[in-house]
Amino acid sequence: MKKNRYIITLLAIGTMFYSCKRDYLDVQTLQAGVTVDKLYSNYTYVQQQVWNVYSYLPDGLANLDMEAATDNAEATNPLDTSQTFNTGTWNQYNNPADVWARNFKGIRQANLYLKNKNAVDISYIKDKITSSDSTTYFNARDNVKFMEGEVLFLKAFFYMELVKRYGGVPIFDQPFDYDDANTWKNVQRNSLDESLKYIVSLCDKSAAIIPANLGSYSWYEAGRVTQGAIKALKAKALLYGASPLFKDNGSTVTWAQAAAAAHDVMALGSYSLDANYTNLFGANNTTSAELIFYRRYGAINTVEYANYPIVFQNSQGKSIAPTENFVESFEVLQKDGSGNITGSVPFSWSDPVQAANPYQNRDPRFAATVVYNGATFNATTIETFAGGNSGLPKQNATKTGYYMSKWVNQSIDLVNKTTANHAWVYFRYGELLLNYAEAMYNAYGANADPQGYGMTALQAINKVRQRVKMPVLTVLNQQAIEHERNVELSYEDQRFWDVRRWKEGSIYFKTPVNRIEITNSAGSNSYAVKQLEERIFDEKMNWFPIPQSEIAKTNWKQNPGW
Repeated sequence: MKKNRYIITLLAIGTMFYSCKRDYLDVQTLQAGVTVDKLYSNYTYVQQQVWNVYSYLPDGLANLDMEAATDNAEATNPLDTSQTFNTGTWNQYNNPADVWARNFKGIRQANLYLKNKNAVDISYIKDKITSSDSTTYFNARDNVKFMEGEVLFLKAFFYMELVKRYGGVPIFDQPFDYDDANTWKNVQRNSLDESLKYIVSLCDKSAAIIPANLGSYSWYEAGRVTQGAIKALKAKALLYGASPLFKDNGSTVTWAQAAAAAHDVMALGSYSLDANYTNLFGANNTTSAELIFYRRYGAINTVEYANYPIVFQNSQGKSIAPTENFVESFEVLQKDGSGNITGSVPFSWSDPVQAANPYQNRDPRFAATVVYNGATFNATTIETFAGGNSGLPKQNATKTGYYMSKWVNQSIDLVNKTTANHAWVYFRYGELLLNYAEAMYNAYGANADPQGYGMTALQAINKVRQRVKMPVLTVLNQQAIEHERNVELSYEDQRFWDVRRWKEGSIYFKTPVNRIEITNSAGSNSYAVKQLEERIFDEKMNWFPIPQSEIAKTNWKQNPGW
């Protein structure tokens, strides 16, 4: 059942709750003078406070342009904030992706709830019962219990958002006021290892509260925290903790621990790969058994207005356009005379057969992610060749020769302003299998399963490949793992962090990004790979700098190199 949920503005104590740009919880704002005691003793107000904590989750669709701060994409808009990263001009004074304040405010709201969680009074619900049916009371009792588990998870999520950017951060169990500098004066940063262990402990506490099977709790709405979401967050924290960047900075997490945590999600038996890869990014993706935790936006069209090819009237020409570097990462299928797939090989412009038809027989995830020259998009053939309907030199045409397809709903009519449901995916089973594969490979090798989990690293990665009918790999190495993560998880807020935790920014993010220049002559296309842009990356950029305003308050030592 859809419910209106209200964020209370506490005028009596001068506290403001903050809602997201697009609030997937259907939040509305209600002015009310409510004392702290009344807020946390009133069951309705407490539930509203929990919805408010959810509102601090990242806005994935609004931050799609961060893919353009990787080798995968280039923002068509020359003023896009991703260029601050690509030109190396970001620092502790100017970081467009800084989330320090937002997440510590979310942590404060979580701590306010946890401090006052025992004050809630639901006796009035029991007192109103006039029949033998006590369902309403028991549901409220369980909901109060589950809310604690939800908030513990959300707090862990916010800490993970901080730790993957800044390293070790201060751990707060009390609701310090972020906006009061005096509360920060004597606070010290915890180590990276302490911060990771704290995230894991919050997840474990949350998992002890939220049941693995919520089938008998029909009132517990879809989109709320589940056991799968909790365990997926823990698995991701441990995956990062075992990675080179984190190990070199004091993490004691092992790959074996990361593999065990990923297996814990698999062992729930609640999730499976969607047979159709494109379903994961469409209007009905929340019904997919692959999704573990997601954020609903409702019916919107902002992604489409920004990313539709410019042949469509009212397209804003702000596509987060795939680079030629990224396009070349999709393998080419080999087929026999009957059209049966017999294998796959890397794409190469040096191969005359591939070069003649560069978009033919590619990994199916290519067409699901990239709009290329000759592709059909919303019943229109897209032309990105020079002078084509969506190519240069048209104003706001893609700079790379490609447009983004993933997350873009092709049924939307920009002229008539139609909309479609969207939901950002925080965790899904395909990612979980790749997390498991990477951890298992680094812990035990490609083909070993000493813990009896029932799946080796090679089997896990092949399970992901086979979903899109890609041939299985027979050998596995770190390069193959990195490749598979990129083609499977592009535009899902993974690449920016994966490359950093692998300490490979100087390989991927320091290399110039390329575009494809297509010339059409009498219906025949010729292709030339051209450099689009130099990129800057220094090793210090593996971590974000602590905002200088925080350094001024605390006198902490800044992250190395900044």
